[in-house]
Order: sequence, then structure tokens, then C-alpha cells
Amino acid sequence: MPLRPDPLKELLDLQERMNTLFDETLSRERPDEMETWAPSWVPLADVYDTPEAYLLEIELPGLARTEIDIQAKGRELVVRGERHPSGGRSAAFHRLERRYGPFGRAFRFDVDIDADRVQAEIKDGLLRLNVPKKRPPSTKRVVKVTRSS
Repeated sequence: MPLRPDPLKELLDLQERMNTLFDETLSRERPDEMETWAPSWVPLADVYDTPEAYLLEIELPGLARTEIDIQAKGRELVVRGERHPSGGRSAAFHRLERRYGPFGRAFRFDVDIDADRVQAEIKDGLLRLNVPKKRPPSTKRVVKVTRSS
């Protein structure tokens, strides 16, 4: 009897291919840098927009903070890294269902971000990023009048 395909696995594979397609489409603006990393898997991410900042949650199970590289500039935030199987490269695997290898996600925002104030924390395989929006320069300034002597 032939095995029936798993609809959930097919749906997750489709979602991963769509994420890769979106990342490749967004990265076409800077092809010289983006060609250097070819993700073999794409971590799932949620992005929330608040008045003060963008909040990101990225699923990175099994990664330590030292295995994650985060770069922010202008309106873009790039998260890269690599996940290795815990058995090592020389192990013979009976079953290997999780994705391993390099990954990369690029996020482009509507407004400039304050790269100096980006905060990142990883806990229980979930990377949380607080990406503050750059405050526009004030167009109105109060000038104090002093008394001359």
C-alpha cells in the first residue's frame, strides 16, 4: 500500500518556500551582499508594529546567542546564523526531519530604525527583538530669551 502524503508537512514546506521567495524578492535591492548567503532553511517570524518600535519574534530552536548575527541599518534588519545537528557531521542519522545549515532573514521597514538602540534576547528558542523607530527631528523648537547685562 503506497504511503499517503502528509498534508501538514506539505503545507509547512509550502510556507517555507514562500518565506524564501519573499526573502529573495526583498533582497534584490542589494544583490552584491545578499548573494553571499544562501539559506538552507528559513525560521518563522512574527513582526509587530507599535508607534515606538517594531517587535520581532523569530523561532530559532537549538541556537545559542553566539550563533546569531544581527545587523541593522537604515530601514533594514538582517538576522543570520547556522544551525547544526546535535549528533555532529560524522554521525549516521536514522531520521533527520528538522532543517539545518545556514539561515537568513531580511526585514525591511516603512521608516528608518534606530540601529544603536536595537535590543535582542533569546530564551527557549525564541529570539525577541525590539527595533526602535528613529525619531524624526523636531521641526519646532522653543528658544529661551535671556536678559542682556
